[in-house]
Amino acid sequence: MRGFAAVSVLAFHACMQSWETIATGMAPVVVFFVLSGFLLSRSLDRDPDPLTFVRHRLFRLLPAAIVTVLLLTLAYRSSGFHVGFLPSFDPLNIVLNALLIRSDINGVMWSLTVECVAIPVILISHALLRRHGATPVWMVVGFLVAISFWGPYVHLLGDFTNLAPLYAFVVGLLTRSGGNLLVGRVRPSRANVVVATAFVMMLVVAVRKQTAVTIAFETLCASALVCFSAFGPDKLAALRPFDFDVVRLYGRISYSFYLLHAIGLAIAVRLLPFDLPPTIRAAALAVVALLITTPAAWLMWRFIEVPFIELGRRRMVAKERLTDGLLQADLTSARKRSN
Repeated sequence: MRGFAAVSVLAFHACMQSWETIATGMAPVVVFFVLSGFLLSRSLDRDPDPLTFVRHRLFRLLPAAIVTVLLLTLAYRSSGFHVGFLPSFDPLNIVLNALLIRSDINGVMWSLTVECVAIPVILISHALLRRHGATPVWMVVGFLVAISFWGPYVHLLGDFTNLAPLYAFVVGLLTRSGGNLLVGRVRPSRANVVVATAFVMMLVVAVRKQTAVTIAFETLCASALVCFSAFGPDKLAALRPFDFDVVRLYGRISYSFYLLHAIGLAIAVRLLPFDLPPTIRAAALAVVALLITTPAAWLMWRFIEVPFIELGRRRMVAKERLTDGLLQADLTSARKRSN
């Protein structure tokens, strides 16, 4: 699902470079947010320690983001290359972008700023879910949905950052806790219909102007797809494309692909002629950008993402071993005192 979302973001942006469109690629980002909420909830089920959770998030998000900002800084300093509107490359702004506080150097990184804002929201929602059940968490969702209609909140962080879909993380968390019960109420014979309907609704809403209402529909569709992917009957025909090897590849490299696709698209814009018919130009931009971004994303996934994720896990394993060792020492000491 991440693979489809990452490639579709590139396709949306290729269309934006070719003709006037109200579509912005928000729908795939909402899918990312729901998936993150789902998977992070599972991670917190295993280890609810907030410090561990935050450390894992930092090891997951920051290294590739820092490398991307540094690559764009080097490209601008050496050749004047940049993506989108010309941002400031002064040292403070570079640091703020690398730390995901700002996103004007690589505009698509606004969603990562929202992911950072979501960290305490996810922690609080998971704690509420464990202690008091789903009702207070649904109240959090209701509150966040309500203020998603309020402009000052939506654009609170400036740049391209949009806080309207923040509640999608919490919906993903709730999908993890109750999705199996929801799917269990749907007859297996109707599961394909539900999934296909969610796909179609997502596509119809995705190509419209993005408002609080369309984002709510996208969140609903994304949560339905996640529900049936995780808890639905095996080998649903509507979900079979997710099992293709090439889609799984893009799923693995989706984070790096998302970070780098704006660079690949900017290069494609410079390579292709401007006088192509809009539809042909959009398709050509998407293909060329895909060919440029895919190997770069694989390299960053392999040599940046994976090593830092493993480093974070090694720290967790070391902590567990230390805890186990201290526990064993306490048990030994207790036995000696009892003897």
